[in-house]
Formats: sequence, structure tokens, C-alpha cells
Amino acid sequence: MMVGAPRLEDRLGPDEPPYRSRGEAQIGRLLDRYSIPFYHEQPRILLVNGTYRCWKPDFTLPEYNSMVIEYAGMPDVPDYMRSIRIKESAYRDNGIPALFLYPDDLTGRDWEGRVMERVLQSVPYPHHDYTL
Repeated sequence: MMVGAPRLEDRLGPDEPPYRSRGEAQIGRLLDRYSIPFYHEQPRILLVNGTYRCWKPDFTLPEYNSMVIEYAGMPDVPDYMRSIRIKESAYRDNGIPALFLYPDDLTGRDWEGRVMERVLQSVPYPHHDYTL
């Protein structure tokens, strides 16, 4: 790992998944910090508009009813946001708890606490009790 390196790949530790953005890396490191197990881009089959499709959510939390966390890093791009709305609908229609995080969610003084609170509130009965 090279601190301050210009490329994300060069800043990752040897055991980290190949995150696609700084936002994903922030979320993954936060989940690690709270010892919340997750899969990064684990394939899932979803029924989307009558067709089965294979999607790879950014994060899947197996101990949280297989909840997914998606990082929506480009909220100012209309086509991108249309795809995010389709994902939101597909997860809801398939009964999969999903949390969508945006760049603004990962900034500010207590962003970590706010994100963890949303994770803990997103699933009614996680298998483990994680406290902030």
C-alpha cells in the first residue's frame, strides 16, 4: 500500500477487495472497523422486469439478512441515477433489504456514526448485536 498514491489500486492494502471507488473503500473499511462481515460484489440472481439477471451488489452483509449496500457515487449524472432507481426497485421487488449511500453520506464530522446507524436500522433483527 502506498499512502497518497494517485491510483486507488496503489492505496489499497493487500487484503482489501478491489474497490472501484474511494466511496466503496470508505464503506468497506468502515464495515471492517465494526467487524461486520461482508462480501464485495458477490453475484446475486434477481428477477428484474420479468427477466432473471445477475447483479453484483457493492456489499452484501450475510449476518444482516443478506442486506446489500450500494454506493451511488455519481448522483449528478441522470442516466446513472436512472440505473440506481431500477436497482432500488429490483431489490425491493425481490425482498432484499438495501441501503443506498451517496457521496454526501460519507462526509462530515460523524459520517461513520450516521452510516452505521442506518445500517443497524435497515434490518430489523441482525444475527449479532453490533454497538456503536
